[in-house]
Amino acid sequence: MELTGIQFLLFLCVVFLLYFTVFRKRQWVLLLAASIVFYVFAGVKYIVFIVISSLVTWLIGLKIQSLNDREKEIVSDKTLEKEIIKQHRAEFLKRRRFWMVLDLLINLGILCVIKYTNFALQEVSLLLEHFGIQWSKSFSFVLPLGISFYTFMLVSYILDLYWKRYRAETNFFRMLLFASYFPHITQGPLSRYNKLAPQLAQNHSFDYDRAAKGLQLMLWGFFEKLVIADRLAIFTNGVYSRWKSLNGLPLVVAIIFFSVRLYMDFQGCMDIGRGVSQVFGIELELNFNHPYFSKTMPEFWRRWHITLGAWFKEYLLYPVSMTPLCKNLTRVTRRKYGAAVSRVVSTIIPSICVWLVTGIWHGAAVRYIFWGFYHGILIIGSNILEIPAEKAVAAMKIRKDTFSYELFQMTRTFILSAIGRIFFFAANAVEARAIFFRMFNFRNPALYTLWDGSMYTYGLDQYAYYLAWLLIAMLWGIGMVQERGVVIRDWIGKQNLLFRWVLYLLLIASILILGVYGKGYDASKFVYGAF
Repeated sequence: MELTGIQFLLFLCVVFLLYFTVFRKRQWVLLLAASIVFYVFAGVKYIVFIVISSLVTWLIGLKIQSLNDREKEIVSDKTLEKEIIKQHRAEFLKRRRFWMVLDLLINLGILCVIKYTNFALQEVSLLLEHFGIQWSKSFSFVLPLGISFYTFMLVSYILDLYWKRYRAETNFFRMLLFASYFPHITQGPLSRYNKLAPQLAQNHSFDYDRAAKGLQLMLWGFFEKLVIADRLAIFTNGVYSRWKSLNGLPLVVAIIFFSVRLYMDFQGCMDIGRGVSQVFGIELELNFNHPYFSKTMPEFWRRWHITLGAWFKEYLLYPVSMTPLCKNLTRVTRRKYGAAVSRVVSTIIPSICVWLVTGIWHGAAVRYIFWGFYHGILIIGSNILEIPAEKAVAAMKIRKDTFSYELFQMTRTFILSAIGRIFFFAANAVEARAIFFRMFNFRNPALYTLWDGSMYTYGLDQYAYYLAWLLIAMLWGIGMVQERGVVIRDWIGKQNLLFRWVLYLLLIASILILGVYGKGYDASKFVYGAF
């Protein structure tokens, strides 16, 4: 059941109706049933993985909670000496750590076995070939829906319990709902338990304004996916099928289109999921905040896939930063080179770890590891060059508060991020390298391909090709308005009823007329659904 299919819309109509009528006092039960039905449509045999992960996390969470409660009871005994209390704390910490590590091994182990076994076997086979040993082995695994997302959510839950941030969930079925909630199981966002679970447990009365805004967001998500992302996909797929014979501008345009397509594909899914949740009365976290308006790469990653970045920052960057190695490195560099150098050096090891894991999370392939290192180098380089760059700008008397300078910064950041997209565009790291060099090969006749009509031979005719650029320009204009603080949905809500419905009908007509769907083209598959 795909988010852009008729089947999903009919499914939603039934769920919405039951949610606010028959199940209005037990809405979470309906959401769980709907999530299971949605997941079963994705693959009946794969539901066992999310049930096992949820059950293990729930049981271990209860065990950790019991240890937390017992520790609190003992250390609150004022008759005990401080040394005894200290010993008890150390013992309970050791036991909590055991259960926490066990949960991580099980959940991350399931993820790694399913997602990375073939990759590991292939790399071992290539290594053995260097020694003249012929060995080949492979297993056929199909990724369960959303496994990377719900695994990270369950891991964050158990780590938060380990750090005593909240109490454990006592109802297994509520835990299962937290992991499998259908509007976000496909591509996130990575919701935190203390933010999402309380909303899922509450009963929500029907609110017309909230439902209207949710449906508006869903409608816009369909437009982003079907009209923009899938139209751009036709061109990028057409170029990719012939990339070995192309140079220069066709590849440049394809990478630009691919960058926007990836954004609209992901954002479209997010908006559909957030819109559905708003109708229910549940607010999912914002996952994108106009990333292509970023002026630096660190800012880009604060705007792109926000919840994933926050997860890595909270559960990987900070813990790695607090390891003895990083602490000692910070201390030594501060003593020898000063606080400014120490701040930069202290981020190198944690950043490398984060971006290595981020790359691996995106896929079991060497190209994703290169993609992770590419962005890691950019982030570390930004930190190292920040002060020298500020001095250079001041020395050249460049005004930073001008539109021209901000446009330069945004263009530079987009180009850097688009280059990174080559690792997603290509099938492997070797292809990515070849495509990169072909992009910058502007030998004739590549210089004239914008005017000789060849751009209309990659799947989009002249009309559709220029419509694609027009849609990108429209997105840029809407983004500029939103960047200045205008909430478009609120603005639409203040207009007269006739005006609002004209806008809605125009958007629906645009999806029906300009949308890419129908027999022979699988427009409903989301790019990030593969991660």
